[in-house]
Amino acid sequence: MDTLFLFALIVKHAFCDLYLQFKKVPLDKTKYIGECHLHYFDHALFTFIISYLFLVPLEYCFILSGIDYILHWHIDCIKTKVMKFLNISKSSLTYWLFQTFDQILHYSTYLLLVYISSSPQHIFKKLISYFN
Repeated sequence: MDTLFLFALIVKHAFCDLYLQFKKVPLDKTKYIGECHLHYFDHALFTFIISYLFLVPLEYCFILSGIDYILHWHIDCIKTKVMKFLNISKSSLTYWLFQTFDQILHYSTYLLLVYISSSPQHIFKKLISYFN
């Protein structure tokens, strides 16, 4: 079940990062707050739906989608700011190295989400307790 959940999250990532993001106007991910949050919301929404379909309890679906939202936001924002600071051209090999590392971080996020969802209940209880 965990393997299928991970695969579904990776497929979701490809759909949101390639298809849905392409359909939006170009997003400036260097802005910490801005229109780029529409892209992060897409990821959170689909993570919520997939988590729910995999029978994750509703309150945990919110936590998993929130983690995905926050991590995706910061991974993209930091990557974009560093690339801009270093003046990395989209036609350079370095650009693709950054893109590769970016994707590895996103896939690691999904591995973390699967781990959290399949771990003992005390992990969720600790996460929820931070918000109480």
